[in-house]
Amino acid sequence: MASFLSCPTELADSILKQVSFRDLATVSLVNKKLHKFATPHLYSQVNFNIYRDNPRPIIHLARTIFNKPELAKLVKSVCLRDGEESIQSMWEPGDWYGQYKVPLASPPHPATDDGLPEFVSFVAESGLSYADIWIDNLQVGDLNAFVALLISKLPNLARFRVGYAVVLPFLGTRTSAITKPKIVYNDAFLGKLFQSAVFDTSNHGLSRFEYLEEIFFPGPLESDPGPNPDFCNQGLFAFLNLPSMRSISGWCFNPKTLPFTWPSGLPDLTNLTSLSLKYVHIDFLAQVLERTRNLKTLSWEWFYIPDYGDQFNTDTLDLDKFVEALMPVQETLEDLTIKFTNCMGTWDPDVQRINVLGSLNGLQQFTGIKRFWAPFQLLLPDWESGANWARRLEDSLPRNVEVVTVTDSVASTEGYPYDEPDEFAFLGRWLHETAATRTPHLSEVIVYMSDWSGFLKFYESFDMVHQAFEGTNVKYRIIDEDKEVRLWEVV
Repeated sequence: MASFLSCPTELADSILKQVSFRDLATVSLVNKKLHKFATPHLYSQVNFNIYRDNPRPIIHLARTIFNKPELAKLVKSVCLRDGEESIQSMWEPGDWYGQYKVPLASPPHPATDDGLPEFVSFVAESGLSYADIWIDNLQVGDLNAFVALLISKLPNLARFRVGYAVVLPFLGTRTSAITKPKIVYNDAFLGKLFQSAVFDTSNHGLSRFEYLEEIFFPGPLESDPGPNPDFCNQGLFAFLNLPSMRSISGWCFNPKTLPFTWPSGLPDLTNLTSLSLKYVHIDFLAQVLERTRNLKTLSWEWFYIPDYGDQFNTDTLDLDKFVEALMPVQETLEDLTIKFTNCMGTWDPDVQRINVLGSLNGLQQFTGIKRFWAPFQLLLPDWESGANWARRLEDSLPRNVEVVTVTDSVASTEGYPYDEPDEFAFLGRWLHETAATRTPHLSEVIVYMSDWSGFLKFYESFDMVHQAFEGTNVKYRIIDEDKEVRLWEVV
């Protein structure tokens, strides 16, 4: 122990980085010097499983931060995963009815010794227009309000990742999924907090998040994203206006008009290297991509939610227009994912069919893409013309791609002319006939079997997958989403 205590600070830090949180907490209690060594590591990363009925961990951490402001500067990362089973199920695709079976939360009301008077005083003195509502929610132990309170005091926050329990304040208030969804262009506390921090120059006392580099929050629920989830488009604009931002993963409603007007002038997105957006219209995506300079990773998921009241959320996906939107990042893009989801409204007796126009053929010009993910339904875009057996799967692939992931994760694809055996026949033709010349750098193909997989998973037979790769030198993997993927753990 004496030899460790005499180590240079840099060496001690490198050793303590390898120690678990539980062991660090124990080490910090041994003596004052070890406490001094361990404290920065104990507070640098906040990793909690969140339960709405028990906001105590967040409340107690906020109280500590308020009582010892010097500790706030140590917190670099906050990751709040969904701990409740009913909320974890909301991450599963297609769970339209299950996603609303979330019980109402009954958190204990914080008391004086929890730090409530200090919390209320801080919010009241901020002068924010939503201070009264924020205070009301703090007094009843609302999780969303306390998370906003915590991060408002973290000046060096670099990483913020949260699940549904944090960003959907309406959880537990829905009793069925048969009501048409209603759109409300208004953030809850977290969105308002970031807007105030970025756009409001008054002395409100909130962190300005000038070091924030990474933000993650989950995409919309498939049939009803909720009336006011964090974050609406203004909340997303706040993230895009932070010059420090390197990675954004989330979604927002489309603005009421497109093209939109940037709320605070054209942003500097030079540092943004990773962007993952769901739901937003292609024109919205294109306007954001125009401002990037060094984007390497892009994921975009098109959502269609019938009768949602969003004029830009239509039943038509134009692949040619999508490829055109990517042109500003043609020279920098290395990793591209494209997905789409047709959310069949349970309030609508008529299943809404979608239209897919154009093709991904233009991606052959994107010679920098090394990793590519897309569903078969977009690689074989013969939706209006019927089956075309002369079609080549590789026509839709970037020429220098090294790892390709194909998936069937699409609900309700009426009008699509191929079934699963057809898709794997196209896959086999590419691998056996042209992969060496059309995609010469190919090293691996991943077959991702989603929750929507039909034939293959129903019969528990993957023979046609194996047959497609027989006689090739291409490495391949099969990933079964149901058995191998716990989506809520990505937080």
